[in-house]
Amino acid sequence: MRLLAIASVSAVLAFASMASTATADQPAATTFIAVLTSDQETGPCAGFSNSARGVAVLHVGDEAAGTVEWRLVANNLPGTDVAAHIHRGPPGVAGPVVQPLLFAPTDENGVIGTGSFSNPALLAAIRANPAGYYVNVHTRTCPGGVIRGQLGDHGP
Repeated sequence: MRLLAIASVSAVLAFASMASTATADQPAATTFIAVLTSDQETGPCAGFSNSARGVAVLHVGDEAAGTVEWRLVANNLPGTDVAAHIHRGPPGVAGPVVQPLLFAPTDENGVIGTGSFSNPALLAAIRANPAGYYVNVHTRTCPGGVIRGQLGDHGP
């Protein structure tokens, strides 16, 4: 748990430092954070492991292009991490995938994936209602998802 907290803070600080590179003609950068737990997951793996935890950090890099840089940190997941997605849906409700977060499968703890995507329509929708979107991580043991967390606007 302590490793996750340290990794989470490091991830947030790394993305926050990117905010200073924004140009003057762009609005202030925004970072969205989802704290992922198995208690928030739906389906057969809901509550599967109280020790499985994670954080998804999404940082707006280019407002006009809708470019979002992301980082996933996870610990104690059962099985190999194989996928993660942003879904549309309120808490406790499974919703459709709106953006895959692609990374190589891993059995590691800590940062399990980083990347970026450009999707202006999705960025606008998340800005309008961050709590209406969630991130979840899938493993081979829990292919429907093992940890999940709603996005929230936590500022730059």
